[in-house]
Formats: sequence, structure tokens, C-alpha cells
Amino acid sequence: MVVSSFAGVRRDGWVVRRADNILIYMACLLGAVLVQQPRAVVASEAMAAVKAATGRLILGQLQSGPLEGAWAGEEEYTGSIVVGLVNAYAMTCDEDARVAAVAGGNFILRTAAGNYYGDEAYALMCLSQMSPEGPPSVWQVALEDFYRRVSQRPQNGTRGYIAQFDQTDPSIAVFYLAHHTVAAFHVDAEDKDVWREALVDHLIRVDDDSAASAVMALGTATWAFATTGWWDDALLDPDGRGASCWQARTFDGLAELLLTHRIVEGELAGSFYWRFDHSPVVGGPPGGYTEEMVSSALGLAAGSLLDGDPEVVWASRELRDLLVGSIAADGSVRQHLTLGGQAYYSEIGRVLQALAGLTLSLKHISEPTRPHKNSHAVFCL
Repeated sequence: MVVSSFAGVRRDGWVVRRADNILIYMACLLGAVLVQQPRAVVASEAMAAVKAATGRLILGQLQSGPLEGAWAGEEEYTGSIVVGLVNAYAMTCDEDARVAAVAGGNFILRTAAGNYYGDEAYALMCLSQMSPEGPPSVWQVALEDFYRRVSQRPQNGTRGYIAQFDQTDPSIAVFYLAHHTVAAFHVDAEDKDVWREALVDHLIRVDDDSAASAVMALGTATWAFATTGWWDDALLDPDGRGASCWQARTFDGLAELLLTHRIVEGELAGSFYWRFDHSPVVGGPPGGYTEEMVSSALGLAAGSLLDGDPEVVWASRELRDLLVGSIAADGSVRQHLTLGGQAYYSEIGRVLQALAGLTLSLKHISEPTRPHKNSHAVFCL
């Protein structure tokens, strides 16, 4: 079978989801908003929050019918939820989390027809790392087959496949391409460098005029570059083809750049802006959204594993505490740090992934020479 087209773009839903918060914000202007001041959390609180979030994902998973293994209304976000469950299993050793992750993976294999969203491909990678050692797992085989078939497409192979992202909001394209890049490197795909070069090409198109979620794109790309080892002083845009904000920027300077978009004071301190110019959503706040916190956390965590910048470490600790605090007692996670918003299973999955990444990076910094015992590459960052 030859992959003829990619599996569509549905992350545009983030724009709609963010609009929900504008209505909440307007309502909050009519009355007082109760905001919990951030504080350092202890390990037991963090683990309790992770277990609550994990339990909510397990209970919310469909157990029968054509959508078995998915989450009602969020079928197209199954990849992100599965990634969260794999990371939850790494943090808690909860067998139910492992079983739910496998069921979600089976849903992806059953419904995607061998053509995966970026986060679905990454979910298959995480599942393969969770699998026992031995012959290649079904997840590994599916990934290898996907990238091989994409490279063999009659319409210019991998480059032709990637060209379909050109019509997409560049920040959304970066999300997909970042996950595909990490997964392609995991299976040592023949065209892995093509995927990573495409990630660079789309990242340098991102600015506030062209992209809905500029800071999200920066955090996600930073994570992918650090994870795949592209962390040196090479320029992202040596030819000046992209937006002006990327001029003179280097790969190993991305974590530092990310820190310039961190909110440093007020009720949203420690979270991140959503635009490069730090302006608010029309009628809403300029930052504090869960998605920006998660993507920034992943970027900072992966970057700190490579350079251990003290400022990055400090911001990572603060982000970890904010993300733990974003998990409600019932395990739900909402779209905004202080305003709430809709509760989505995919938000839970993303927060669990970020917490695992932050836990690993902070542990690595505090115990840099200590070997990891049970590493499925560890926490599947």
C-alpha cells in the first residue's frame, strides 16, 4: 500500500478551544476570580495529581463499539492521550495505565489505515519503547512501514507528503512535523533528516501574523531538535528565507529564546504567553494556556538535559509545580491556568507527558551520574 495523502489537519481545533476561554474571561470580568497562588509542591502531591489524571483517562476510555480504545469526542486526539498514558505508566507503574495505552494504540492502528498524524506516530513510538525487549513490536513495525511507504510515494516521496503541510497554519504544521521527526529518528527512517529539515522550514515561517500559536510552535520544535540531537550553534535560517524574528537564531539558543516568552509576574507568573509579541487574545488573557505551558515544558526539559542552564532549570521547576496544580482533584485538566475552560482528555495526556519530561530532566540535573534502571528511553519525553 502506498500512502497517497496525509491524514488531514485537525489541530486547528485549538483555535476554537482557545476562543472558549474568551467567553469565560468576559464572564470573570463581572465578578471576582479566585486564583490560587503558586507554591512549591512536594513529591507526594505530584504523584497524587498524576494518579488522579491517569485514573480519569482510564475511566473515560471507551470499552466497546467501533470507537473502543478512544475517548468520546476526542477520537482524533488519541495519539496525545496515549502518550500521556505511557508516561503515566512510567511514573506510576500502574498496570491499568499500560493496558489503556495499548488499547488506545490498537484504536490508532485500526482506524488510521497506516497513515498517522504526527502525535499518533509518536504514540506508536512510545508504545514500542514500553514493550518488552525482544522481536520488534507491532508498534515499531507499523512505524517503520509508515515512513518507508511515505518515502516511496510516487508524488515526490517524503517531500511530496510533507508539502501538504504548506497549506496549514505553520504553528500547527510544526506540531505535526516535530512529532514525526522524533518518531522518524526513533526508527532510523531513511528520510529522517528530510522530516527534520521540514520542521526547520515550517518553524521559520512562524510569526504572530501567520500562526495561531507561535509560542506553542517554538516549544514543540525546541523539544524535537533537542531530542534528536540538533543542538549546536548553527543558524536556523542562514539564508533569511523566514520571518524576521528568526534571524541570527541558533538551535542551541532556542531554550533561552523560549524563556523570553515566560510570564514573570502576576497571577499567571511561571506560565507562558501564546504570542511572540505578548499581546492578549481579543477579549482574553495574553497567556496562561495549558497548551503553551505543556509545549514550553517539553522544550525546556529536553534542552536542560543537554545544557543544564540554571535559568532553564528554575523555570522548569516552576512549570512543574504549575502543571501539577492544574490537575483538579477529579483528574481533569482545563484549558487555562486561572480561568478554567473546557476539560479535555487530550489536555490531561499532554500535561502527563510534560510532567514526565520535567521529572526526568530535573532528576538528571540533581543526580547526573546515577543510572536509570527501567528506561524505555526514559519517560518517553
